[in-house]
Amino acid sequence: MEGTNRRSRVFSNFVALGILQGTNFLLPVLVMPFVLKRIGADGYGVVSVAQVVMLFFCTVTDYGFNLTATRALALHRDDALKNARLFVTVLTAKLFICLLLLGVLLLLITLVPFFKPHFQLYLFGFTWVIGQALLVSWFFQGVEKMKYITIYTLLARLLFVVLVFAFIREKADNRFFILFMGIGSLLAGILSIFQAMRLFQLPVLRPRWRDVEQELKDGWPVMVSNISINTFLSINVFILRLFTNDLIAGYYSVAEKIFLATRQIAVMFSQVIYPPLCQLLHKGESATRSFFRTVYLPFLMLVLLACVLLFSFSSYIISFFLGQEHGEAVLLLRLFCLGPVIVCLHIPASQLLMAADQKKSYLYVLTRGAFINALCNLTLVPLWGAVGTTLSVLLTELFITIGLNRALYKNKLAAYVSAGLR
Repeated sequence: MEGTNRRSRVFSNFVALGILQGTNFLLPVLVMPFVLKRIGADGYGVVSVAQVVMLFFCTVTDYGFNLTATRALALHRDDALKNARLFVTVLTAKLFICLLLLGVLLLLITLVPFFKPHFQLYLFGFTWVIGQALLVSWFFQGVEKMKYITIYTLLARLLFVVLVFAFIREKADNRFFILFMGIGSLLAGILSIFQAMRLFQLPVLRPRWRDVEQELKDGWPVMVSNISINTFLSINVFILRLFTNDLIAGYYSVAEKIFLATRQIAVMFSQVIYPPLCQLLHKGESATRSFFRTVYLPFLMLVLLACVLLFSFSSYIISFFLGQEHGEAVLLLRLFCLGPVIVCLHIPASQLLMAADQKKSYLYVLTRGAFINALCNLTLVPLWGAVGTTLSVLLTELFITIGLNRALYKNKLAAYVSAGLR
């Protein structure tokens, strides 16, 4: 009965997180045909580069709290005072990081020639960073109550769509694209804070700097790991742009956005199973093996089926976004179809390592993955352009999957999953 209830809770939270993350990734993808007609593929390339910068900033503000703070909540979810203290500490830490990043952005705009022509785009886009910092999805993930913030996020993303259709009219309007994402994120973030405080009756506590320092210290290895992940996912378009032009970067960005939306399904699943896995790890090997056998294997089969369908309909999907003039975008998307399956193959290893508090092993693999990605890009992009960029992403994902599974065996955690998958 407990196993059935746990699977039901995992499924419920996966659906809720699916709506949450799906609106984050799919709605911007779905408005791409409209936006591309208004600002062109080259204008969208400029926006894509700016999104890379903002995504990097968002990763820094998240600071690994989606793993460290979520783990803490999962282990003491019934202690209201501890939850409230953690809630205010993480929010304070995130806003402090946002302030530092705003200073970094102003320096980049002032000193880097590449940023100056599009300074409004970057300043407007920083609202997205603030909104993502305010969103307390990490809290609801930890208490396994993701459904409560899903509705607010959906409304916020729908607001983004309305603003895009209402105000994006010509190429110069590309500076508003990330701003509209930011307005939606700010709304979702503020509402999620009030929802958490109301539902869980969290008292308003004064933040303590020593608590903030401790959270920053605990989250540092995870933050570096997350930056490594997002670096190899984000730096690709930068390197591609160095060797090609805005048009090719725009074509690549469309295929990459579809890949990232599909890849996010695997990421969502790993986020959903993480809190119960932290608890099951303390119950022993048999509990975790049963969990992986009954929850992970069916999910892996569904992802494999989805990737086969995506490969089969790639030409229709790309034509929907780009029309008949799409360069190598169809080939790029078909190559990207391997990515989500590769990512799924390291979910048990990555989540077990973090649940067992093996941050250093996790960090070791991810930082080297970022290095491998940069090396592959600099080698393959000059030879094959956007195809080289795509191959670099896939090779990096494969390296990370092998590395994390190897770390699982080195840390003697393989028994917690291997028997359950036979």
